[in-house]
Amino acid sequence: MSQVVKYVAECWSWGNRVFRQPWRPDWPVIILRLEQFATLVGLVAVIMTTGGDSLVRSAGKPGVHFPAAPTPPGQYLEAVKQPVMTISPVVPAVAKGETAFTPGDQLGGWGSSPPGAAPPRQDLQPLRQVAGAGHRVAITFDDGPSPGWTDRYLKVLAAMGTRATFFMVGSQAVAHPDLVKAVLAGNNEVASHSWRHANLGKVSREAAREDLSQAASALAAITGQKVKYFRPPYGAMGPNLLAAAGDVGEKTVTWSVDPRDWSNPGPQAIIQRVMANVRDGSIILLHEAHPGTLVALPILIKELRDRGYEIVTVSELIAAGKIP
Repeated sequence: MSQVVKYVAECWSWGNRVFRQPWRPDWPVIILRLEQFATLVGLVAVIMTTGGDSLVRSAGKPGVHFPAAPTPPGQYLEAVKQPVMTISPVVPAVAKGETAFTPGDQLGGWGSSPPGAAPPRQDLQPLRQVAGAGHRVAITFDDGPSPGWTDRYLKVLAAMGTRATFFMVGSQAVAHPDLVKAVLAGNNEVASHSWRHANLGKVSREAAREDLSQAASALAAITGQKVKYFRPPYGAMGPNLLAAAGDVGEKTVTWSVDPRDWSNPGPQAIIQRVMANVRDGSIILLHEAHPGTLVALPILIKELRDRGYEIVTVSELIAAGKIP
């Protein structure tokens, strides 16, 4: 009991001394602490409301990457504000002992075909570049038309005084005929990229012909022009597909320069890869609906011209060259 009384007395004595002294707040320190606390609370609120919590949890997981977005020049900054709408290239399934043409392969070859398929005729061989075309190259775009993107590509081409060839997916063209017409209005060229962007490398000749015919009819109905060229989705080809393209009167066109822009390597990488591989008569493969490609486009056009190249459509490149 005596110990309890002693403890209370000591506490009372200490409290009495504290509360007898006047309180002198250190206002600068208090304000600084309040500002730091408010900043911390605001930061936590932003993270939680924008999904940052899930990003923080994902950051440590294997295979989760957060690449830095490229900073586009000047008026092309708005290009990166739109969501990417594209058809991601895939590698066709290949059975044991077979080979397949894949995106990025610049040989312009084809993979194995169904049993019994006849080898392609010489006149049906895919065109990957044009010999004897002089100091000319063709820029081509796949996978359009793409709302919110095609018109931006057209603005860059118009501003640079350049034309290109757009290989369009038939089903998308039907959904956005105004974009197809806008491409033609800019004196560009429209070609086929199949009806539904399927891997046609191993289908029957009849199935391939049906797909290509549907796309050709849809594009012709919009443009009023016959489709002259076809580019296989994913670059996957076989004798049946090449024969089907011949059946509908279309020349198969691939590419000789592929910067793999569909993998979003960034504008600078796209430009460097093209300039390192471009030659007289090159057909350059690019894709719609990729911010890096759109940002790279005006710079790429300038660098090609600085090197002395004339940029033309596929039809113009063929007309200038020696095609058997």
